[in-house]
Amino acid sequence: MSLPAVLAGRAVISFLACFLAIWVWSRTREEAWIFMIGGTLISFAVLMIEILSRVGIFSAVSAEGRDIPLWFALLQLLPYLFYALGFGFYLWQNRRY
Repeated sequence: MSLPAVLAGRAVISFLACFLAIWVWSRTREEAWIFMIGGTLISFAVLMIEILSRVGIFSAVSAEGRDIPLWFALLQLLPYLFYALGFGFYLWQNRRY
């Protein structure tokens, strides 16, 4: 399978996830869900930056993919931090002694 096909598939599924995340966001105010939604939205933004970079519109990643700027590397790690915080808040809210 080619890289453009994989990126297109990721974009479609990620768009669906973001659409549903925004829908859930309008219905909840719990910290755990807000962090999970934030991670999903940031993940979509990272994917869009990667696609724009591959097309040549935005130069965040080199053509070979070897040189990645620090801000882009940190941005790629941010969704996982948000997911971890979301799971942590969920466990904190539902703790039982």
